Amino acid sequence: MRGRHRRIALAPHAAGAVVGMMDRMAAPEELTGDERRRLRRAHERLRTATQELMALVATEPIKNRWEPEPAPPEILDAARRELQAAWDELNRSYRELLGWDPPG
Repeated sequence: MRGRHRRIALAPHAAGAVVGMMDRMAAPEELTGDERRRLRRAHERLRTATQELMALVATEPIKNRWEPEPAPPEILDAARRELQAAWDELNRSYRELLGWDPPG
């Protein structure tokens, strides 16, 4: 089965209990073109959401030119929600396509 994680049975645990089934990580080279595009889109969405939020909260003033205006709370909330959604999508894509868990 290409691009999906595989289920493997685990060996008996040292204490005698047998752990059930566990997802084995798939190799990136096993991904189809569509699956690679899905990961690329997820990365691009996260990059865009990060840049948009950064522009709202971390813009430096330019001396003698302009001072950044604070963004309205509803705009900041929307940007934070998009950042979270993009992060969740990226993690979900990695989990579903490669069996990788997000960083702790």
